[in-house]
Order: sequence, then structure tokens, then C-alpha cells
Amino acid sequence: MLVEPDYRRYRIEVNAVAEGDRWNAEVRSRRTLSQEKPHVEIVSNYKLTRDLAELSALTWARRWIDLQLNDGPEPAHP
Repeated sequence: MLVEPDYRRYRIEVNAVAEGDRWNAEVRSRRTLSQEKPHVEIVSNYKLTRDLAELSALTWARRWIDLQLNDGPEPAHP
């Protein structure tokens, strides 16, 4: 389990989940000092090890938070 206690005022918890012979991860993110329910996602990344699955999901969670705060990349215009 990985825990990032304060990423841009969010707490992120990542727990690897076995999927056959591969690993996915469950991500919980919640605003720090908030009574809101955590946002929970299963990140399907099918990594070979538990550690790789958790690191990949942590990166995904950081990007998700950035997008929620409107600090993500600009969308491509056709």
C-alpha cells in the first residue's frame, strides 16, 4: 500500500489488487481535512508486480487531481 498524505491538499491511498497473474490497483483520493467521501477508482494497468501497479496508479491519481483542479494540459483542438 502506498500513501501520499498531501498532494495538492488531497490524500491518496493506493492498494494493489491481484488480477490473475497481473496486478491492478485501487485508488482512494480525498481532500485533506474534508468530510467528503473519498473518490474510489480501480486503475486497470495489468502490471507484472505489485509495486509497479501501485506506482502507476499513484501517477494516475496525481493526474486525476490535477485535472479536477483545472491545472492539467489544455485539450487538443481539431
